[in-house]
Amino acid sequence: MAVRTSADEDDGLAAEINVTPLVDVMLVLLIVFMVTAPMLSVGIPVSLPKTVVQEEAGEPDMVLTIQRDQTIWLGKEPVHIALLPERLKALAASHRGLQFRADEGLPYGFAAQVLGIVKSSGISEVGLITEKETGRRR
Repeated sequence: MAVRTSADEDDGLAAEINVTPLVDVMLVLLIVFMVTAPMLSVGIPVSLPKTVVQEEAGEPDMVLTIQRDQTIWLGKEPVHIALLPERLKALAASHRGLQFRADEGLPYGFAAQVLGIVKSSGISEVGLITEKETGRRR
């Protein structure tokens, strides 16, 4: 009966580090940074009410509309700004997202105040609805 030792078991295998997963991860990170870097720039002048719409949104969960005279509508029902936080908190339990529509003549401060109420009510996703641009600018 012969006893085999570890010296006898030479399979010819060599220990090597596989760098393919590392290269894959690095390429994914590079693509992510290339996509997100342009979004980090601040101070680019934009016209918010009119945009080129590339994707059509589906039916939104909730729509919050503010008219030029600062009338707030939640769906098709008018809501006073004092009652808005409790109404949104009640809806936040069953809805995750909200679509925000505001008249372009609305004061920016009032729109920011309403968006602050929306954020503090627990709504996790807010989408801004804009009007499709009819002509191309050159």
